[in-house]
Formats: sequence, structure tokens, C-alpha cells
Amino acid sequence: MVSAIDTTMGLLLGVSAFLLVLSLVSYRRSGIRSVLLLSEGLSVHVVVTSLLIGLGYATDWLDKIDGTLMVVVDAVILLSVVLLGYFGGRPGAGPS
Repeated sequence: MVSAIDTTMGLLLGVSAFLLVLSLVSYRRSGIRSVLLLSEGLSVHVVVTSLLIGLGYATDWLDKIDGTLMVVVDAVILLSVVLLGYFGGRPGAGPS
């Protein structure tokens, strides 16, 4: 049975993948370095979230961890990646 925690993790993964595609297309069109930083951070987030979801279904390693805590940590990581991509590359932003 699918729980709300699984659904939320899937939604966070979907949002991250959608933003990754948007940032890759945007970087390809504009060449602005801050968008490249966002793309790298989002790709790491997609991989980590996919591993967490896969480990949750394939093994029992994450059974003792509260799912709500995992969702909150994943959301904080996604927010920090987006903020890092937005503010991290802004001072020297320009076409490469």
C-alpha cells in the first residue's frame, strides 16, 4: 500500500526532475553559469532521492527511520539546492 510519505517523496523527486530539465534547457539556451550550478545540485538531489526511495522499497534498512523526518530532510535539501543555485552563481552571472 502506498502511504502519504511515499507519495510526498515521489512528488519531491518529480519537482526536482522537472526543475532539472528546465535548468538544463535554460543553461543550454543562455549559457549562464548560475543555471549550471542549479543543474548540478538538482542532479545530485535526484540521485539521492531515487536511492532513498529504492532503498526504502528494496531493503529494510530504512524501516526504523521515521518517514516524516526523511521527507522534511529531503524537502530542506531541495530548497537549499534551489537557493544555492539562485544565489550561488548570481554575482558572476553571465554567458560562458
